[in-house]
Amino acid sequence: MSKRFLRLAKWMGMAAGLMLLAGSVIGAAQAPAQAAEPVHITYGYHPYWTGGWSGVVIKQRELWKKYLPKGSTVNFEAHLTGPPMVNALLANKMQVGTMGDMPSLVATTKKKQGDIRLVSVPMISNGQNCNLLVVRKSAPDFKSPQEAIKWMNGKLVAVHRGTCANRFFESVLKKNNVKPGRLQYMTIEVIASSFEAGKLDAAAMWEPHARKVVEQGFAKYVATGSPFGELDANFTLMRQDFIEKHPEAAKGWLKAEIEALQIMQKDPVGVANMVMKETQGYTPNILWKALYERHPDSAGGDDIVYVGEMVFSPKVIDLMKKGYAFLHSIKVLKSPDIPKGAINEGPVKAAMKEMGVSAPVCVIKGMPASAYKGK
Repeated sequence: MSKRFLRLAKWMGMAAGLMLLAGSVIGAAQAPAQAAEPVHITYGYHPYWTGGWSGVVIKQRELWKKYLPKGSTVNFEAHLTGPPMVNALLANKMQVGTMGDMPSLVATTKKKQGDIRLVSVPMISNGQNCNLLVVRKSAPDFKSPQEAIKWMNGKLVAVHRGTCANRFFESVLKKNNVKPGRLQYMTIEVIASSFEAGKLDAAAMWEPHARKVVEQGFAKYVATGSPFGELDANFTLMRQDFIEKHPEAAKGWLKAEIEALQIMQKDPVGVANMVMKETQGYTPNILWKALYERHPDSAGGDDIVYVGEMVFSPKVIDLMKKGYAFLHSIKVLKSPDIPKGAINEGPVKAAMKEMGVSAPVCVIKGMPASAYKGK
């Protein structure tokens, strides 16, 4: 046997050893997700709120199966508003939920009942999703949002109390020194039926409720939050004990959320069809318009209608500060400040790092109505 052959055999043996070593390292890196114990969770989501449609996509596309530990199960629990989800999270009847900004903030202040953390920001916008002002169809055609606000002096207006729309509406009325004849607090469904019955002059609404009353011919848009510098947002929340006990599942869920947001950007018609399956009384076209159609400049339209921010950026923190202060002003919260331990950004940062994405994970641009290609 030649010395050359012996050297070659020795080198090949070393190479094979290195390959085995590399394989073991890679296997160890993948082991946590594969070896993590399965979870059995209840997830609260919001089909009747564009800000929470990532939850619909996670369910309809079964993205959770892709990212949660093998053997996991998810009970998807749909809600019309956020507060019932807050109660379920506090009672540990729900481990993960996604909802609008105001109920999300309230959830973080009940530490004696349950430690609930904000873990991601699936949506933030320049007031294009929750901060929408609509007026009765017979109202004048206004040249600007400011003119429309002034018209509300002495009028009968409404908003759903304790919601993102509530904070926006009262802020805008105060900024513009407008005093309605009467401000009624009623649920979003009653607001819609009141427009249908011709009993309201104006209201602040969120999508897709606003789009539905507009498309039915009972109301028209006059303003978004954009001209007034009023942002809106949606948060995903988790119980802190769930995050601590199941870190891989917490991270995996947020990976599913990231992919859902990417689908929302790439497949508008598909998303509208998915949401239609989860709602009643909505066509795919109405749902598509609720999220993807750009409002005209005269009503405060913005080129960007939806941003999958995910992380707690300065603009998110600013919105949170305003939100806590507002909830304190209406005596919902004892303190106007962001409470300690309101945020746990660890899982989302880990998810984004492993997926190789950066914030924002999706940016949805507004489109003309003619861009709808559905049936």
